[in-house]
Amino acid sequence: MNKPPTISVIILTSDRPHLLEKALTSIHKQKTQPIEVVIVDGSTQLHKQTVAVIKSHTNTLHIIKRNTKHSIPYGRTLGAKTAHGDIVVYLDDDCVADRKYLAKFQKHFQRDPTLTAVIGRITNSHEDNIYAATQFAYYQRGLNHFFPGLKRAVPLLWGRILDCEVMGIRRSTLLSFGFPERHRRYRNDDVELGLRLVQAGKTIYFDPTIIAHATPRVSFGPLWTAAFWNGYSDACTIDEYKVDLRASPYPTFFPVWFIKEICSAQRFPILQQFYYGLLLIIFPTVSRIGKLWYHVVKFYEYRHHK
Repeated sequence: MNKPPTISVIILTSDRPHLLEKALTSIHKQKTQPIEVVIVDGSTQLHKQTVAVIKSHTNTLHIIKRNTKHSIPYGRTLGAKTAHGDIVVYLDDDCVADRKYLAKFQKHFQRDPTLTAVIGRITNSHEDNIYAATQFAYYQRGLNHFFPGLKRAVPLLWGRILDCEVMGIRRSTLLSFGFPERHRRYRNDDVELGLRLVQAGKTIYFDPTIIAHATPRVSFGPLWTAAFWNGYSDACTIDEYKVDLRASPYPTFFPVWFIKEICSAQRFPILQQFYYGLLLIIFPTVSRIGKLWYHVVKFYEYRHHK
């Protein structure tokens, strides 16, 4: 049997000490402990509170803190360069890991020395909030496009890493490939990494039993900001790599999916169900506006540098 690889957990955080506290507590409760937790902190207004949360966990976890004001891709790369483990496992500060979260990552990499990365999935911690439900509905729709049933670990063949907040990857491979460095609003750094890894013939698995419970956006403004920049990022990735990010082996017809999603929202009162349906329609519309904005910006830059 191969020796179990060592694990470094990397958490990016920014002015959310109350969420970071929960994330660190979930790491402390892991069945398999990491050799260290690298926290990349971009906090400004709540920096002192963030430091206090970190100090409260130094007796139970070996924590290394790094500061950055740069983009998320830069922070993820900084965390990987700081870490010492064989495997780097990312967990966002708004996620709480299941107790066997790290043990399952370690088991995959120990069993298959050729494995490059493993992706888990997130669940919605605020099912009773319509804004969180809207964001999560589209995340779940994406999963079902590629992995119907979500019952077992399967190879990731289509070149997209679903979400870096629940990803484990060999540190040596990550350092050689790296995350793309773009502006702070770019959200597809994990997607780009997945495309390049698959194009290079690297083996990636998606394991639906590796779960982190996320805290999605629970108000109107942050949800639509995310939708806009997700659309912008998708347009950028499509343009750079000439790929169809919507192509999938199990496409679902939107009207059919929409009706099923509305019918499944019985936990909401009638008026909220109507509003939920409206949000489900507006969300992709806002994303398309983000895509359009990418092309407007690109055209302006082209004219400006011509």
